Amino acid sequence: MSNEINKAGEVFEAIKSLKPSQIKYLKNVLLPRETAVSEEKQHKGSHDVPLVCPKCGGSSIIKCGRNRLGKQRHRCKNCKRIFVIPSKSPLRCSKKTVQQWLLYMECMAKGMSIRKSAAVVGINMKTSFYWRHKILNALKLEFKDNLSGIVEIDETAISESFKGNHSKDEEFHMGRPPRKRGVKLSETYTVRRVRIICCLDRGEGIFSQVTGIKRPNIQDLMSLLENRIKTGSTICTNNNSGYITVARKLDLKLYKLAFSNQVVEEAYHNQKAKSFGRELKRFLVGFNGVATKYLNNYITWLKWNYLRKACKTGFSVIEMLLVVAFSNTWLRVCDLRSVSSMPETSCA
Repeated sequence: MSNEINKAGEVFEAIKSLKPSQIKYLKNVLLPRETAVSEEKQHKGSHDVPLVCPKCGGSSIIKCGRNRLGKQRHRCKNCKRIFVIPSKSPLRCSKKTVQQWLLYMECMAKGMSIRKSAAVVGINMKTSFYWRHKILNALKLEFKDNLSGIVEIDETAISESFKGNHSKDEEFHMGRPPRKRGVKLSETYTVRRVRIICCLDRGEGIFSQVTGIKRPNIQDLMSLLENRIKTGSTICTNNNSGYITVARKLDLKLYKLAFSNQVVEEAYHNQKAKSFGRELKRFLVGFNGVATKYLNNYITWLKWNYLRKACKTGFSVIEMLLVVAFSNTWLRVCDLRSVSSMPETSCA
């Protein structure tokens, strides 16, 4: 394990900034055996909600020993399902140790593949895949996506991918003939591409998201940018005419650039946004293709890497652990499997 994780001082400095309630919660997450109050009493006392079976919804619940991490297990008398009290923190419901989670996050910081991360941490490849997306789903809430000042906006496109869908559903149809990985020069204008908007200000603000198959129109741009760019800011965009209406409705100053490398008044350009789009494509190459339905998660991963390199402090592996531990979000395996590819008419 690297020196970053072994430095106790870094962990202590990160924990010192937490609130007392957060420290108590972190202790319950990291040290389940030393928790004075049992989990089932804490669950009933703090939330005043009776235990119910997560499978059938039954209320006939009995205790069923503890797992190897010391967490109280319960069993439903109706469907015989054994479960631990549900929690919205991925760490609270995991059967693995916190040290394994921390080591896995370090593998993510190094950009390791699912297979290599699983080998280093000592977990199954499926577990490695689910951990990756649980962590990225929690990191999404950490980025507020607020932009101000001079905001650069550009759009990039990536070939649509159905990676991982073929073996899960016998009735699955791509809607196009199958092809080998990669795009030939002759196929450039025939392959369906997914549009991604990249917005960066001159500070640390980053917003990037899949917009759909078609180029975003005025309605798409309004829904994406309305609550993210501060009123009175300046936007530097490409030649999409939809930004003219968006700038007028959101009270923004607009510099619409006619060609790729144009610089107006030595200050207004969108080179930073274009660079982010190119870096996203290079980042995805290392994973031998990414399914379109998971693109937003990988954009979050790149944002975390981008800010980790740009900031002298913060966004370390330790902070990633704290973000995941305190994230009030829940991503079940069935939710991840049910994610659908981006529809043509949606910008979400």
